[in-house]
Amino acid sequence: MKTGNSRARLAALPFALAAAFSSTSGFAQSADNATALQQVVVTAMRVEQPLADVLSSLSVITRKDIERSQAQTLADLLQGEAGFEFGRNGGAGAVTSFFLRGQDSINTAIVIDGVRAPVDQIGSLLVIDIPIQQIERIEILRGNASALYGDAAVGGVISITTRSGGGAPRAYGSVTLGARNTREMLLGYAGESDGYKLNFNVGSAASDGSSAMNTQQKPAANPDNDGYTSQSLAFRLDKKIDADLSVGVHFKANTSSSDYDDVDDPTATAADVQVLKKQTQNLGAYLRRNMTQDWSTTLALDASQLRYEDSKNGVLYVDCSACDYQYRTYHNGVSTAHQSEVRWSNNYQTTADTLVNFGVDSTQASYLATGDSAYDMRKTSVGYYAGLTQNLGKLTFQANVRNDQLVTENTVSGATGRSDQSANSGLLGLGYRINDQWKVTGSLSTGFRAPTAYEVAATPLVKPEFQHSQEIGLVYAAGVTYARAVYFETRTDDAITSDDGWPETYSNVGRTENKGIEAVLQTQWWGNRVRMSLVSQDPKNQSTGVVLARRARNYGSFDVSRMVASYEFGAKLYGADERKNSQYDSVVLAGYSLWSFYVSKQIDSEWTLRARMENAFDRQYQLASGYNTPGAGAFVTLQYQPK
Repeated sequence: MKTGNSRARLAALPFALAAAFSSTSGFAQSADNATALQQVVVTAMRVEQPLADVLSSLSVITRKDIERSQAQTLADLLQGEAGFEFGRNGGAGAVTSFFLRGQDSINTAIVIDGVRAPVDQIGSLLVIDIPIQQIERIEILRGNASALYGDAAVGGVISITTRSGGGAPRAYGSVTLGARNTREMLLGYAGESDGYKLNFNVGSAASDGSSAMNTQQKPAANPDNDGYTSQSLAFRLDKKIDADLSVGVHFKANTSSSDYDDVDDPTATAADVQVLKKQTQNLGAYLRRNMTQDWSTTLALDASQLRYEDSKNGVLYVDCSACDYQYRTYHNGVSTAHQSEVRWSNNYQTTADTLVNFGVDSTQASYLATGDSAYDMRKTSVGYYAGLTQNLGKLTFQANVRNDQLVTENTVSGATGRSDQSANSGLLGLGYRINDQWKVTGSLSTGFRAPTAYEVAATPLVKPEFQHSQEIGLVYAAGVTYARAVYFETRTDDAITSDDGWPETYSNVGRTENKGIEAVLQTQWWGNRVRMSLVSQDPKNQSTGVVLARRARNYGSFDVSRMVASYEFGAKLYGADERKNSQYDSVVLAGYSLWSFYVSKQIDSEWTLRARMENAFDRQYQLASGYNTPGAGAFVTLQYQPK
């Protein structure tokens, strides 16, 4: 994408959308299951509310959207959503970083079935490869959400809900075959009977992959294909005891193995084979009770375990503390994580126009790793939050406050650090309904990111970063049409920065900022299903004036499909302009655009045949310097899903 006049065009976008909506809504055809006005979301307030009433910027991906996309990974599924970008060291299964609203990957929260995904000692998200087949729904909350979710939810929240039972008990499944010898399979059973809701599924995926490394840029890399395998299992059981009491349990497990190449390892050769194996399990239970007609309370408990094994030529990595800093690599031979979480949440409808929610989140986590980046980490956090939503005629008011108490202890390379932090965050939102279709929204919010365990071990006195955000938007919602155009700003003060020496130390001297315009549209127009997103932003380090790494100034997508008899034909275009590769080099990654085409055939009420061509024109591009991305590939899926 050319930068040129794109920012000026995007600045005029709200006015263009206003003209377009007044014409397109009149031609809206039947929608998938629910209209934009009927969709109910949870993430923006931690309570259920219609999408059209949400003051924050939020997008929804349904199970139908997931099936239509035929995406292989969570990153591929989210690509094209407003506010979302990612970097990846190769293809599916490779190390991936998420960037939400232009924030660092460390400033994005992922929540799975209400459970906050853990991070490692440097703040990296550990669970971003959840199998797509297990997902029922995704809500993407863009913007500072610390007042709702606490530490590091500054870019926003990606909330994932896994599949649950419903309707008559029945089996379901799918099989996918495709490029690079890709094989995927899912078998499940789900349904509802006598107050019980059950969902059980098992799945597997494998691919020979392609070479993740560009040997012209990295001649020491092994040129072999870097494949992956994964196996998954999910179980969920809910029971409605009576009209006021429900209980449930769930269990998820996933095992994966990914090949990769590490040319930064000073002992590596072109014949080496590096493998990263991951094992994750999560067990949880909840009890939900209506205490009165207006007050409901939920108590949830979850326990998670993770295990990573990093090896070269079948041998786990060992200590590399003697390596020269310039060539030092950061491997963990074995790293494990244990996390337990208790959540108590309450919703109280004091009047027809007043909703109060409050609760407590308590998490205890421990992490242990061996290797050249060994650490022994313990983290405890307790967050107290409360929120209010008030309707005053055409006005809607939202207020959220939260206090977090965090204790981090870590031992890295023999150095032990401890940090006791307390942080307050808040959000004020206001919406004004112009008429039944149009609404103006605005919000002010504050947030924070606590120092990571590694930063604490290196510099015990380092303080949290603090963020200040604001946005103003225009929303249109009518029938099957939903659109939002937003201007946003986020500033980070006391940003934690490294001195780049060895051993590293950290200080609160940085300052970053991102501001821009973001627009989304989903509608039905002349029988066509249309989804569109456009973002123009300016993410930069104000201390240095340098653009933040791997974030484009302009990017967007256009997805259109149409039913023809029992077939659905669709096409999706995604484009992004140039991006800086890293804060440590001057490499600039070229802009790129990707076309994909998809088609599905409803064979009967139970069977659907789907096909997809990704990167249809075999565009060569990079999401990280020196790493290849997959070329053109065709995939076919046979799906069995009784109605």
